Amino acid sequence: MANTEESPNADIVFRGINGNECEAFIVAIRDLAFAKGKAEDRQWMLQYATTRLRHKALRWHAKLDPSAQNDWYLFVQALFDEYPLVEEQDEVGIATPVW
Repeated sequence: MANTEESPNADIVFRGINGNECEAFIVAIRDLAFAKGKAEDRQWMLQYATTRLRHKALRWHAKLDPSAQNDWYLFVQALFDEYPLVEEQDEVGIATPVW
């Protein structure tokens, strides 16, 4: 059996570091699905995505409600809820108030 880490898409991995990694992971899954002609195949995207979870993300998934484990849209929403987007700071690294 082939090692999945040696596949052409071995770089598509989600470790559960933060929301930016999460967003990049979802985009990579969607891009791969589009490239393979599976952009409308939510079951394929879900199954592939779950094979690419590692570390904290894999443990999070094991505890996820079964309904979200079995539905692409609920899975993505659960990911975004668990790993919110990390806002980028401005050029000097200090958040600028708007007042």
